[in-house]
Amino acid sequence: MPKNHNLEYYPSEKVLNPPQYTKEEIREILRRINRINKSKIIVDFGAGTGRLTIALLRNNYRVLAVDIDNKSLKELIKSAKIINKFNKLKTVNKLPEKIKFNLITGSDILHHINLEDWLPIFYKHLNIDGQIIFSEPNAWHLFWWLFIFLFLNFKEEKGLVQCSYFSLERGLKKSGFSNIKISGLGLFPTIFFNKYPFFAKINYFLGNLSLIKIFAYRMIVVAEK
Repeated sequence: MPKNHNLEYYPSEKVLNPPQYTKEEIREILRRINRINKSKIIVDFGAGTGRLTIALLRNNYRVLAVDIDNKSLKELIKSAKIINKFNKLKTVNKLPEKIKFNLITGSDILHHINLEDWLPIFYKHLNIDGQIIFSEPNAWHLFWWLFIFLFLNFKEEKGLVQCSYFSLERGLKKSGFSNIKISGLGLFPTIFFNKYPFFAKINYFLGNLSLIKIFAYRMIVVAEK
């Protein structure tokens, strides 16, 4: 059985009190979804233990957390209760078939699914002018491959090859998405600057420069139906 990296890398303590580099990543996602009416449901696809869901709940969004792993969802429910936001959360194991949403979001999930299959599914599940917003590691950043080979199971992480700037852009266009915007989030691993805010700002600035962001550490992917 594959190891559950949601529980290993994102235990409830870390979800409820994330390190600074995770806060910055989540802040970038939240900044892009502030036009969404808070009475509408946001889908966190591949929610896991709630790395992104908890931040959405804390900002008073209603969240449908989708994940195939029930152990992770149980941890998420516990965390939602701790912050008194359980009433805004619903958890499911798959996307509801006949319901459309204004926003589908997620973090570190695209490289675990077949994008040729799933990007059209996301498109189908969006209302007109609906959005997807995902945060992903960049396949063109050497750090991720070193991390995978040293600490993770390559068979579980090999989908990272799909997550380069041009591969994502091409796949999104093929699936019908428009107004595609892919931003870089850090040129170097953001964890290295966790205690150095000044250098962290420089790192984020460099990571989103027009010609450099294709090599950024992470990417924020936004597209519309």
